[in-house]
Amino acid sequence: MGSPAEAIVSNDTALPSSDEKIIPITQTVTNDLGKSDLHIDDEAGALAATALASGPAEAEISKRVLRKVDLYILPFLCITYGLQFLDKTSLGYSSVFGIITDNNLEGQDYAWASIPWSTTPTTLPHCEIPREYDPPTPTTSSRAQLISDPVNIIAWASILMLTVASTSFAGLATVRFLLGAFEATISPGFVAITSIWWTRHEQASRSAIWVSFLGFFGTIGGLITFGIGHIEGSLATWKLIYLILGAFTIVWGILFILVVPDNPASAKWLSEEERVVAVQRVLENKTGTKTRTFVKKQVLEALLDPKILLLGLISFVNAVASGGLSFGSIIIKGFGYTSLQTSLMNMPLSFLQAVFTLLGGYVQHKLPNARLIVGSVAMIPPIIGTCLINQLQADNKWGRLVGVWLLAGYPTGFMVLLGLLATNVAGSTKKSMASAIVFVMYCVGQIVGPQCFKSSEAPSYHSGIVAMLVGFILNIVFNLTLRFLYQLENKRRDRALEGKSEEEIEALREESRAQGFENVTDKQNICPMRWP
Repeated sequence: MGSPAEAIVSNDTALPSSDEKIIPITQTVTNDLGKSDLHIDDEAGALAATALASGPAEAEISKRVLRKVDLYILPFLCITYGLQFLDKTSLGYSSVFGIITDNNLEGQDYAWASIPWSTTPTTLPHCEIPREYDPPTPTTSSRAQLISDPVNIIAWASILMLTVASTSFAGLATVRFLLGAFEATISPGFVAITSIWWTRHEQASRSAIWVSFLGFFGTIGGLITFGIGHIEGSLATWKLIYLILGAFTIVWGILFILVVPDNPASAKWLSEEERVVAVQRVLENKTGTKTRTFVKKQVLEALLDPKILLLGLISFVNAVASGGLSFGSIIIKGFGYTSLQTSLMNMPLSFLQAVFTLLGGYVQHKLPNARLIVGSVAMIPPIIGTCLINQLQADNKWGRLVGVWLLAGYPTGFMVLLGLLATNVAGSTKKSMASAIVFVMYCVGQIVGPQCFKSSEAPSYHSGIVAMLVGFILNIVFNLTLRFLYQLENKRRDRALEGKSEEEIEALREESRAQGFENVTDKQNICPMRWP
């Protein structure tokens, strides 16, 4: 039997979209069905107009386009996301190889050094470098952020290598802050890329695959640091970690620039016909591809939408646990393991993160209306894990180590969150604000998490583990509350369609597909998507 990832991709190939289309940037298109002129605000341009005017794509070419997208886009999302995680967590790996003593870190210095990378999304919201060199626009859309990802990959890798020059807390904190400035666009950018290239049905599985590389690269990171730890020379082991990881990431960033396009219109590895089909495939998403138009009303709509606010709260409690895991290596070493043994003992945690995420994505693929249930169930192993770490006797190091490994379930909740952000929010500015709320709250959680780990409680860090436990429990509460709101909204939308004929409903759906490229929000769309 194949892996969950293989099963997910093979199933999507067997289930191509059959009734999807699209439209262009600030362009008027007359629909063949006799409806009123449509004013399109989307950067897909004439390509989208052609897609909307065409009939459904043939199954064979739709499959071919999906295979190409999976081949050219998905591997770059996977490896880049894994590298981002590996580079970001390099402080955790180097913490047992001398970086703390070499930088004279005392008290809560390490906790503070663990968080500057995560604060920068709030301070650098306009960190975009368009490839097309367009004039600046007022939008801070996460979709625009994806354009800067290749440049940011090279920038963060260069800064990562500069870490070897730090000799104090101030120097280390500065480098970590700058590292975060260039990593800040990756998660929101990848959410945007996923919504541009894959259908709603496909997005959960693809998100699961690229998020799972956090775990796979965490496992690789354990092997890499274990190997680097055996290198003998004048340069400290922790410095070699930063130099090797940074150099590889620079090379990968160059490849990213050469292969990954901004949108289907600029994909050199697609023919003209395939580019139209690539746009047709995502018509049912009702979120368009990309636009830079800023709409003030959508800002207020996002701020007053309780569902978006709940997404922000889920992001916060999930990030508290993530921030706490920056102490993972120190906690494991506190069980009585050596530095090299600690590197090895970290590997099962990372591998299980990948397994949990892929398994969660597979279940979502099979049960698309149970995403928040999947995210809630994924919190059960971490809850058990935190109890084992805190409640078992100090000499039961294997039992407590198993508790650490069980924390691996929490990234599944983050994967669910990213999927909801990609599929359930429409309107360029509203999606931008939703992304801002979610990732700012994530940043706040990343700040709070490490601060719960007090140096006076080392190596057990009882308060920090309790904070993670509370976060996991609240994650379940917020997930179920959000699911309840989604169900209420679905029922309201079903009632609005009662009494209408099949022809009327299909006409509304046709109009609704076009509205996805008119920069219309999910609330304003006349026949919006159902929310799982």
